[in-house]
Amino acid sequence: MNSQMDIFAELSSISSQIDDLILRIEKVIETGSSDRTDESSGFLEAERHLGSARRELNRILRNR
Repeated sequence: MNSQMDIFAELSSISSQIDDLILRIEKVIETGSSDRTDESSGFLEAERHLGSARRELNRILRNR
């Protein structure tokens, strides 16, 4: 039982870290120059992937 609680805590922590990363990327996008669209699209892609990872982790946490 303790092992499952440790895993839950670890996954929850990872989910929170992903949330923080998404916020940091959003700030970079907001403060970036508008003429660097290729760079912005890369950041947006990273943000989308992190969002997908967060959703998957949250799904796992709900089903535990």
